[in-house]
Amino acid sequence: MELDGAGLTCAKVAVLASGTARVSIGSTDRARAAWRAAQELTGPVYGQSTGVGANKDTPVEDAGLGLLRSHAGGAGPLISEVRARAMLGVRLNQLLAGGSGLDPRVLPALAEAVNSGVTPPVRKYGAIGTGDLTALATTALCLLGEVPWRGGDGPAYPLGSADALPSSARAR
Repeated sequence: MELDGAGLTCAKVAVLASGTARVSIGSTDRARAAWRAAQELTGPVYGQSTGVGANKDTPVEDAGLGLLRSHAGGAGPLISEVRARAMLGVRLNQLLAGGSGLDPRVLPALAEAVNSGVTPPVRKYGAIGTGDLTALATTALCLLGEVPWRGGDGPAYPLGSADALPSSARAR
């Protein structure tokens, strides 16, 4: 199943989540354009050079890992691997649509996670407001090797400080 940032239906997500389809990455042009635009930003950048939420006006240095760790705290039982795989596929498709500013070199690692069957250990409860922060921050920590993937060894990718917010929330 080719993901390209458009055309992902609920039926396709169900097939992807079941583990019976492999994903491939279509055009990365929009993701690359968004990443290049993000590289040109100057001044305070929410979540990169500032805190987030109530701390949005507080300058911080290298906030990335701290931001991911603070957003990855969840509670309750782990969600099913099927739901976690669905989340990975949907997020990969969102990133391909552009707009996040995330380094597009992470996209093959996310596709590898979907295709290899590993999932992040996402807890049922954990987000206030935006519902995907905990799941996506946990995924980012798996890519960094700080949190182990469920189901075996998964892909690794050295996310940079500027990738923290796009990994956890920016593409909407």
